Order: sequence, then C-alpha cells, then structure tokens
Amino acid sequence: MFNNSLAGTAWYWWQCSAVFALLRRIYHWFRNAWMHCLIRRMLVHASAIQRHYEASLLARIFGAVLDRITGLLGRFFRWFARVNAGSVNQRIWRRCCAGSAVLHYEALLGVFIAFMFLCPHDYWNNTFGLAGAVGLFLLYLCACARRGERALNPTALGLPMLLFAIACFLSLAFTRDFRDSVRILLLFAAAFLLCYTAAAAVTDRKRLMTVLGFLYAAVVLTACYAVVQRVLGVAVSSSFTDLVANRGVPGRVFATLDNPNNYAEFLVMATPLAAVWAVNVRAKLRTLPLSPFLCCGLALPFLAMVMTYSRSGWVSIAVAFAILFYYGDKRWIPLLLLAAVAAIPLLPQSVVTRLSSMVSGKDSSSNFRLYIWQGIFLLLLDHGVTGIGLGPGSFAKVYAEYARARATVGVPHSHMLWTEMLVETGVFGLVTCLWMFLGIVRRSACGAVRAAPGIRRLTLCACLGALVGISLTFFVEYVWFYPRDLFAFFLVCGIALGLLRADDAAFRAPAEA
Repeated sequence: MFNNSLAGTAWYWWQCSAVFALLRRIYHWFRNAWMHCLIRRMLVHASAIQRHYEASLLARIFGAVLDRITGLLGRFFRWFARVNAGSVNQRIWRRCCAGSAVLHYEALLGVFIAFMFLCPHDYWNNTFGLAGAVGLFLLYLCACARRGERALNPTALGLPMLLFAIACFLSLAFTRDFRDSVRILLLFAAAFLLCYTAAAAVTDRKRLMTVLGFLYAAVVLTACYAVVQRVLGVAVSSSFTDLVANRGVPGRVFATLDNPNNYAEFLVMATPLAAVWAVNVRAKLRTLPLSPFLCCGLALPFLAMVMTYSRSGWVSIAVAFAILFYYGDKRWIPLLLLAAVAAIPLLPQSVVTRLSSMVSGKDSSSNFRLYIWQGIFLLLLDHGVTGIGLGPGSFAKVYAEYARARATVGVPHSHMLWTEMLVETGVFGLVTCLWMFLGIVRRSACGAVRAAPGIRRLTLCACLGALVGISLTFFVEYVWFYPRDLFAFFLVCGIALGLLRADDAAFRAPAEA
C-alpha cells in the first residue's frame, strides 16, 4: 500500500516481540479450526451455483435481450450518421455524443455519485436517485452500442441478488400500505441498477480511478461541510442524543445528509475507497506529487466522523480500515496501534463520555432499541414467515399493535437491518439478503487474497472493509432506511463485483504495463 522504511522497521520489531509470538500461536489455533470446519467450506470455496447460473437459460435470455437492445441502438446510430452525413447535425453528434465524455458513463456515474452526496438534505429528492439510476443504465447501453461491445450480463451480480429482488417484489402481496411499498420497491430497483452500472463501469484502472476520484471529492467536501457546521454551531438535539447520559456532548454534525448516523454510515462505506484513490493518484502539481496532499485530506472525513458522535460509526470505520490495512499492507498495523494508544489521553471529554455511554447501560437510545426489539419479537411470531411489506407505512400500521412501550409506537423501523428484512420481506427475503451479502463478502475476500498487488487488489480490500464495517452497524441501525445510504451500499457492492470479473492486466499502472 505504501513503500515506507519506517513502517517496515516497525513491522520487523513487532514480529520479533513476545506479544506477536503469543498472538501468532492463538491465531494458528483458530486458523486450524477454521480450515477444517464446514462453514469455511461453504463460504470460501467457489460457488458452483453461480457458475451454473451464469450458464443457465435465464442468463442466455438476459444476454439476448440486452444484445437486442444494444443492436437496435447501434442501428439507430449508424442510420443517423448515414442520413446526416456531412451535415451540421453530424458535426454536432460527433462533438456532443460520439466518442465524447457524454458516452463515458463512468465519468457521469462519478458526477452522479458526487451530486448525490453533496446535495443538501433539504434539496434532495429520492426521485433524483431513481432518475439517475435509470439514466445511467440507458447511457451504458448506448455506450455499448456505440462501441460495439456486449453489455454486462446481469447474472454477474449473482443469483442471490436476483432472488432478493424477487423477494422484495413478492412482499407487495402482504403489504398493509401498497402505495408506500411500491415507493420503497422503486428505490430498491434504483439501488440494483446502480449496482449494475458500477459493476459495468470499473473495467480498467482509468475508469476505476475516475469513479473513485468523484467519490473522494464527495467524501472530502461533505467533511468540509461538517467542519463548517461545527464552526457555526450545531444545536444539541434530544432526538439524536440522550442529554442526561451524554452531558457535555455538543451537537452532532450531519453534513448534507439527514442525521448524524446517516452521515457516519456514508463515511464508513465511502472513506476506504476514497483512501485507495488518494494513495494511487500519480498526478503532480508542477514537480510535487499530489498523492501525499490528498492522503492528508483524508483527515477531514475522520474528523467529521468524530464530530458525528456516532458510536456504531466509530467502531465500524475502525474495523473497515483495520481490514484494509491487514489485506493491503500489514506493516502499518503496529504504527497505527501505537498511534491509537497514544491518542487515548488526548481524546476530548465529550468523546470519552460518548464512549462510556456504550457500556454504562444508562443511555436511553440503547434502552429504546431494546423496547423496540421486544415488540418486534412479538410481531415476528405472527408475521415472520411472510413479512408485512416494504416501507415505513406498512411497518407503522402493524407495529403499533405490538409495541411494548408507548414511546415506541411511532417508530418507522426496527433499528436493525436483519430484523427489518425479516419483518418486511419474510423468511425468503432475509435468507436471500444474507446470502447476497455474505456471498459478496466471501468473493471480495477471496479476490483480495488472490489478486495481484495493485489498485485492483487494494480496492477489493477497501470494498471488503467497507462491507464488513457497515455490517456491524446493521445490528443497531436499519442502514437502508435512508435512500442515499442504500445507494452507497449497493454502489460499493457493484464496484466489488465489477473488479472480481476484471483482469489484473487492465489495472496495471502505465509504468507497470
């Protein structure tokens, strides 16, 4: 990840220490147990189901439909060029469309990603996400037709994602609020399209760097927005913080998103990928390389994460970067551990107070979740098999009958992604959702281990870290309740799936090619 003698020296002394020897023995014991267990064979071995799925009749149907669409578009382009040969229209076409940035969908995908997360919450409309996803999908088909390429077969996203999409659709049969469930279903459809578009976009180093560059801009600029919020002052809200258990904790920043937890979830998923881009930038400002300055810019999102005072966010981003460094470059782990220990005495009292509230048992937000889950357990006894339909509208109508505390009657969701999937889509939805998530994590981990050193491997490590990190938040928050976090999750999944299908040779730097 980095070529630094200081990190190498620290790693050498760490390997020579008694603590490392003890940890190594413990690691080998667990590794031997893991290597011979059934779960490992199920998760690590290549999926025969995926191979059969990609060779199935359904895959051929998907491919034939996309080939037909791109073929018709290609005929239209050729007809338009022939009819308008030598005319002003042809010159406009060549300047504005053919071979220009308009058909470089990876650039427009990056622009859309930056816009989506930089747009302030008060100005954001979920219709933007749906329109952008559909527009990018159509633009991708146009680009394939113009270049004479075959469109990516949707089977590349995996059978579990198709089954999960079917589960979301079937949940309409059991909904208590059909209109609201259709609205949420459209948002999931947009997320699936964004996943597909991201997987199709990252086919080589240049395209990957384009997408990650815009994501870096979104991360850093929203962090600047958060810092400005802190400077100008953020009101302390009782809806975000227990004012008694968190006395002295200032108002929590949320940047351009709806609330501090939503913003922290976005940073967990996006910051590891932004870090990969910053490390791999080869541009220079005159004679100075830009990469060190861009890496320093990552201090802003970490500062913003601290100012969100999101406890689950802190734990999740620490795990995400631990995985990134473990797979990317282990030599930095001792230095990071020393830096973390040295930073403990420097922590502000507000951060210490917020951390201590995690184990004190006096925080009302933690107790509030326990009350919610008690009602959810009763609800699942009656509706756990079929679910009650997507969306907060259906949830509000049904959960009110099972709420164990009056304060929890109006909650919009169960504050846990896995229970929410079981509540909304039933057993079939939960099983396919878990299968989809664990499958992408498994494939990303295997790809990160087997890929050649370089940006492809490092990005897979970042995707793996982001997914594992955010999975910890899944246990205390329904992350997909906020559509922009839903889109961010499936974008990360799409980037990982796209990299898994690509070749290492396409991601070599110009000097390495």
